[in-house]
Amino acid sequence: MERRIIDSVPHIVGYHTQEFRPMSQPLEKPVKCIAKNAWLGIGFYFWTEIEFAHYWGLDFKIRNTGSYDVYIAHLDTSTCVNSVFDEEGYFFYKEKIEETINHFQTSGMNVSLEQVNRFLSDNIWPQIGVEGIIFDDKPTNPGRNPNRVYSLIPELYYKKRIQIVMFNTKRIRNFAIHLENVEQPDA
Repeated sequence: MERRIIDSVPHIVGYHTQEFRPMSQPLEKPVKCIAKNAWLGIGFYFWTEIEFAHYWGLDFKIRNTGSYDVYIAHLDTSTCVNSVFDEEGYFFYKEKIEETINHFQTSGMNVSLEQVNRFLSDNIWPQIGVEGIIFDDKPTNPGRNPNRVYSLIPELYYKKRIQIVMFNTKRIRNFAIHLENVEQPDA
């Protein structure tokens, strides 16, 4: 993970992958993910390693236009829950998820990823000042590309596939194109 100090504040370098669209190039700000199945809810998603930004482009962003872009930004994560490297942050994040699931279950409601994330983003995160989450994502996307290699030893996923979702664009600095019009490599 790369880090930078900007105005005396530590930032993590993040990579944001989007479809290449010639008529809207380059983007001036990241695209907000509003998908119902977004792991961490509605927000601006970044990878901490360019390798995974490329995998995301190849697995998801290349389909419609034949190529993708990778943007770079500096992320002020001082108001993020770090569920990857901070033990307290991990248990706090896990506790909030479990409390939310319990809230829905005791109310006799069905629980879904979208409901949990919406509840957290509407009722929990803003009240306690959480403006993002650092999360260790699953190492594979089943069914997308079964030949993707995340480890030299099958099933030993020693590399963390870290995503950061930012809820507040004020915490995203120096957003710029990093790699433009990346195409599928020859097989």
